Amino acid sequence: MGSLSYVNKWMAVIFSDEKKWNLDGPDLNIKYWHDFRKEPRSFFSRQSGSGSMMVWVAFGFNGQVGLDFLDGRQNSPKYIETLENHLMPFAEYIG
Repeated sequence: MGSLSYVNKWMAVIFSDEKKWNLDGPDLNIKYWHDFRKEPRSFFSRQSGSGSMMVWVAFGFNGQVGLDFLDGRQNSPKYIETLENHLMPFAEYIG
């Protein structure tokens, strides 16, 4: 019975994180990310040669995964907005 209780506790845990992907990294390999659920977009490098994309992901014990592409930098207010718009609906969906 102890191990079943342990599993039930992990079923309530969600891991989430965001990652900034450089589109043209220091090795100058240009990468292109495309969400197949959306229309393709063109990405242009800035004059300094950089460009990036922010990706948010979450997953839970039951194997469900949440994924979204974020606009702009993630400061404190935008991070709270990300959690409200993406993590909370994901938590309700897998609950």
